[in-house]
Amino acid sequence: MPLGQRENAALSKLRRNGRLAFTIVELLVVIAIIGILLSLLLSAVQAAREASRRMQCTNNVRQLVLGVASHESSHRFFPSNGGWDQSCMIKSTTGNDEYVGVRNAGSGQFYYSGIGRPGAHPKQQPGSWAFAILPYMEQSNAYQSMDFQTIQPVFNCPSRSQPRPAPTVSDENGEYYSGGWAWAKTDYAANLHSIPHRPKVLSQANVTDGTSHTVFLGEKAYDPSVQTATSWYWDEPIFSGGQGGTSRNGILLLQDGRGIDYIQNWSSPHGGGVVFGFADGSVRMIDRTVNLAAILAVITPDRGEVEANEIE
Repeated sequence: MPLGQRENAALSKLRRNGRLAFTIVELLVVIAIIGILLSLLLSAVQAAREASRRMQCTNNVRQLVLGVASHESSHRFFPSNGGWDQSCMIKSTTGNDEYVGVRNAGSGQFYYSGIGRPGAHPKQQPGSWAFAILPYMEQSNAYQSMDFQTIQPVFNCPSRSQPRPAPTVSDENGEYYSGGWAWAKTDYAANLHSIPHRPKVLSQANVTDGTSHTVFLGEKAYDPSVQTATSWYWDEPIFSGGQGGTSRNGILLLQDGRGIDYIQNWSSPHGGGVVFGFADGSVRMIDRTVNLAAILAVITPDRGEVEANEIE
């Protein structure tokens, strides 16, 4: 038989015996290997994206804490977290003059919110620290025009899927009075020990523990089932003042999630810890396992605690 015919006959025999095709087992092994490689690739991509988001979050806090420092340079005082007075009213969507605030569902008490006042002295500023530093964040137009509806990206952690601002809707936690408007919020809160409610304001001289050992800002605790677009419960907006939504004074460092102890505490979506901005303009991520005494040391500006060294 000629050589070509012998080769064709051999190939035909192999095909009949199935030697040139994948077996089911071999196919499943290949699919499994591809699946493993894809999962590894996706994990690497997700890790890279989270690293980028964490870097952006850190940069946000750096800009904010530098804005606080610039405020102090201009006014000789750091901003306060604001607070209400009887002049704090807005025109509602229906054209009426209204106060804004939250009525707590449990106690029934109404907590009035201050409203940002362009040009007010730090001791008389009803708006929060976030409103007060807008001119130092290249947002003078929003500050002067009282544009409280527009999102300010520097106030939002990119790892949190915060919804767009929406008019408030009362829920099991309270009744919210926003004048029918949608107000932009912040993922970052002031340390109430360093940036207290008005009329109290601090200067550099009050930070006796040292600016590198004193927290001014951080990622506030966030429960996505509570801090929704339509709720102001411990999540009041940037332009309001004197409320817990723009400040914290607790010492627990948590992971974002449903059911966490968000009242007064700090949390983050990042795996490594919670991002904080210090009075000297530095930004550090503090691990959640750090001793609570060390956290207390860095959130108090004038108690002389030595535990602050534990977070270096």
